[in-house]
Amino acid sequence: MNTKLLVGVGGLIAALTLISCGFVTQQRTDKAQEERLLKPGALDTGIATNFNEYRFKFMDRYRISHAWPVTSSCGYRSQDTKYKMGDVTYGEVKLVRDIYEEDGKTWQRFPSEVGPYNLSSYVRSKIVHQPIFENVNGGRAIVRYEDQEQGLQAMCFQAWVGTSHTLILRLHKRDMETWKTLWSRYNPSGKWTQQQINGAFWATLENDEKDMQRTGTGGWFKSYLTPIADTGYSISIQLGANQDSLQNPQAHAAMQLLFRQLLESVKVEPLTPSIEAELAELKAKAQDIQRQECVESSKKGKPGPWCKIYGFQ
Repeated sequence: MNTKLLVGVGGLIAALTLISCGFVTQQRTDKAQEERLLKPGALDTGIATNFNEYRFKFMDRYRISHAWPVTSSCGYRSQDTKYKMGDVTYGEVKLVRDIYEEDGKTWQRFPSEVGPYNLSSYVRSKIVHQPIFENVNGGRAIVRYEDQEQGLQAMCFQAWVGTSHTLILRLHKRDMETWKTLWSRYNPSGKWTQQQINGAFWATLENDEKDMQRTGTGGWFKSYLTPIADTGYSISIQLGANQDSLQNPQAHAAMQLLFRQLLESVKVEPLTPSIEAELAELKAKAQDIQRQECVESSKKGKPGPWCKIYGFQ
């Protein structure tokens, strides 16, 4: 299994300790913790430095892997593997269902008993003819219709209201030039450069601190974008911050270290027999866990819909 992420996590924890010995590195991943992170002052007591790693087969030609903090989850349909990435982190490897294209849509592969999951709302742009409402004679009425873009949701998202930071990961069916044109329009004060990180070239749009917006959680700060080989898809990771974020210098510095770690975790690899074998091993682990969950839920008379794969109704 890949140990590079573990090394990176250890380095990040050490760096955060140097920044502030008061930062906590063992946050819980339950719902209460996620809600706590969305409240003002969330970073006063700590920042997540533990990650889950998401791995998946992409277009039946590549394996993609990336990290994300354990304190939030991503929109993929994934399975637990209980494969721990080391003693210093309680995150695990998440096996994401295969992502593929068919009939002009993007799907995740499931057994025939369940059927595929349509992932298109996350990765594809969709134009919808929407009604526009306005006040007319004291009431709301449709005054016209306009084409509006929908879809392209963030795949992974986390926000810290207390320090006005956000982290966003997107996986989109969109070429680099289209993204760069749109981002330049939305963020005209940003400056484009290019960086090479672990062999991948990232187009980077960054804002000077004086150009950061003043209000609202997040805001344009650091936006990185890289193509996924020759598939027409791209991955972007953004660190949002604003002028309020600068009033929390320790958290702001820690967030930038965290952002860098996420960038370094991204890997796009052509499928090889050894990679296929690793994915098959993870799949077997995930299925064993899911089967046992179905056994336990069936004892309570409440097996999930996926349990029909293992003969539970």
